[in-house]
Amino acid sequence: MSDYRVVHQRQDVGFRISSLYRQQQLAVGLLDLSTKEDLVDSLRWYSENMSIPIYVITLQSRMEEDDWANRFPDANFIVFKQSATTGEYINAFADECYASYFLVVRTDSSLIAFEGEKLMAAMAEKNHPAVITPVMISSSCEVMPTLRAPYINGRQVDPMSFTPSIDTDEEEPNLYPVMEIGLYDRALFQRLRSYDTLISGEFYQALDFGVRCYLLGYRIFTSRSLALQFPKRLSIIEDRSLCDGSDRFYTKAMSIRRIAGKNVIEKWKPYVDKEVLNDEVKKKQMIMQKTDFFTIMKNWKIGRTAEADE
Repeated sequence: MSDYRVVHQRQDVGFRISSLYRQQQLAVGLLDLSTKEDLVDSLRWYSENMSIPIYVITLQSRMEEDDWANRFPDANFIVFKQSATTGEYINAFADECYASYFLVVRTDSSLIAFEGEKLMAAMAEKNHPAVITPVMISSSCEVMPTLRAPYINGRQVDPMSFTPSIDTDEEEPNLYPVMEIGLYDRALFQRLRSYDTLISGEFYQALDFGVRCYLLGYRIFTSRSLALQFPKRLSIIEDRSLCDGSDRFYTKAMSIRRIAGKNVIEKWKPYVDKEVLNDEVKKKQMIMQKTDFFTIMKNWKIGRTAEADE
């Protein structure tokens, strides 16, 4: 179980009681992954500009630096004793916030577009996405290539990268949330079993969640109604090397082929986790999976020229 504690906002006792009877529509989670100054700036901005519950996902060492609870009494703090994966932070946030939807951002980024009515309308549609991912802007004010499309290189999944279009309001499909940032449907996120924290690498953790969404019949897209700028980043570099737990991803993503409307097991060697294959894929996923990775790749809509890896 996650080793964290929650420091609730001062007014939160009555809020928690009332939340048993009414659910908040939206909460924001700030991943405290940069400097103390960035955290202060982020907390001030979100407190002044968004009248929604704010959660800071941080470490005990950060809480010891300042009297954060008194300095920012309207914020909640999810405090981990030790550093964990981004997915574990987000899972904890999803468990603790009282909201239908939650927005995950980072303290080293600035929210420069949030068209709430459009985003909430998209989430209210019958075929709504599991996650809406943002357009990401670099420190040089250029749109970064954060759209991902499914692609296999040898025996490894190696998604292609594209730059979102800023000339249209059209939603563009995304294979997974880069850096795990985005606007999530909380109930669906938990129904999809959240992030797999037994996968240690952020790339494979995000990829696992994204592919799982598509295999089970859900989708992810990028919208210009949501945008972030990274004041200190020119690019986003993903570590796509194999990691502890990457076999879990390949076993879940690639072990089932859909043939003539039926799911058939085909091991994706050499990346097979036998325990996952027997306990998850054969017993649960076989029943629920609606397509396979190869069909997703074949039918993927690619509208722009692929970019070089960031």
